[in-house]
Amino acid sequence: MNTSLRNIALISAVPLLLGIALATGLTWPRTVDSAPAAKEAAKGSSQKWTKVSVELPSSLTPFPPGDGSVIANAQCLICHSAGMVLRQPPLTQDEWVGEINKMRNAFGAPLPADQVEALAKYLNGINGLQSPNGASAVDGQGS
Repeated sequence: MNTSLRNIALISAVPLLLGIALATGLTWPRTVDSAPAAKEAAKGSSQKWTKVSVELPSSLTPFPPGDGSVIANAQCLICHSAGMVLRQPPLTQDEWVGEINKMRNAFGAPLPADQVEALAKYLNGINGLQSPNGASAVDGQGS
């Protein structure tokens, strides 16, 4: 038999043999135990998904009054207690903008983009690094 003809015959036989092996139920060797999966497949069941539940903190305490408290109470209390937010280290208004945008972009907070600045100003006023003149962003008065 010619060498090239023999090579063609061998190359053609590989898919044929793999097809026969798969049709008879032989599986490719694995490094994990495939017996449970094979039993489930034999039963004809589909993949089962487990439920995940998340317990969000509950809080009856709203944020302190001030311009922006309505936004904070409506948006931040979805996932955080007011106390949890107020115990954070003081941040500048720009740092609060960064934190708020992280909540929006990385964690999916539903806060509209047009409310970010107002919320950052409010949070800076109640828990932020004070401006050089010492005025609070919440009520515009110093402490």
